[in-house]
Amino acid sequence: MSATATTSTTTATNTGSTAQPTMPGDGRDHAALADAVRRTPVWITAAIIAAVLITVGVVLGQPWFAPTDLVRDSQSVAALRGRSDPAYGIVSNLGIIVLLLAAGTALAAIAGAPRRGGAQRILAWSLALSLLFALDDLLLLHEATAFGPAPGIALAAAYGVGFLTFVVRFRATIVDRFDPALLIGTFVGLGVSAIVDVLVDPATSTSVVVEDGAKLLGLLAWSAFVMRAAIITLRGARPIVDRT
Repeated sequence: MSATATTSTTTATNTGSTAQPTMPGDGRDHAALADAVRRTPVWITAAIIAAVLITVGVVLGQPWFAPTDLVRDSQSVAALRGRSDPAYGIVSNLGIIVLLLAAGTALAAIAGAPRRGGAQRILAWSLALSLLFALDDLLLLHEATAFGPAPGIALAAAYGVGFLTFVVRFRATIVDRFDPALLIGTFVGLGVSAIVDVLVDPATSTSVVVEDGAKLLGLLAWSAFVMRAAIITLRGARPIVDRT
């Protein structure tokens, strides 16, 4: 064998021996996540933020009710005021409505989409979580003050664990097909709401508006995620990456 051939063989052997397989957590994973975050159309993110800002602006600017009467749950406000009013808890009720819309969309997708991949399981989890949060707001389970603060804290922690389990279990499919940016918005909104609720005691009018405004942001982002996942599943195609 010639020296040139020997050198070429040695180089090829060395190159093959030093090549490393792509491992989770390397630069390619970060690039894939960045692309997935940019997948969500800008107008959806803008619409969610605008809806929250407009809602908070109207709540603070209207002259007829205390701002806290509009953002807290209607049952608590009615008990505090000694009377009921359709406007009481309107922001809280808005969150329940979007959760139920998301649950209905997920249910329709589960019923109508072909059974393949991990989309069906993601939609089933999304349906369960959406209904759980709507039921919690309706029954005020997270405010179980009659039994002390511990049950409410434990329930909030259980919700957090449920969300984290959902994300960890389906992270690959979410990054590959759906909208991690909306999940980030969900965690930011609900996280800020929980932090304000825990740290500001006793609550003030400002803290209540911030807490419930952030909660609305989280619920809108979550509902948008579920609806987008349902629509994408029904279409049976990957979403187009929006890089604008």
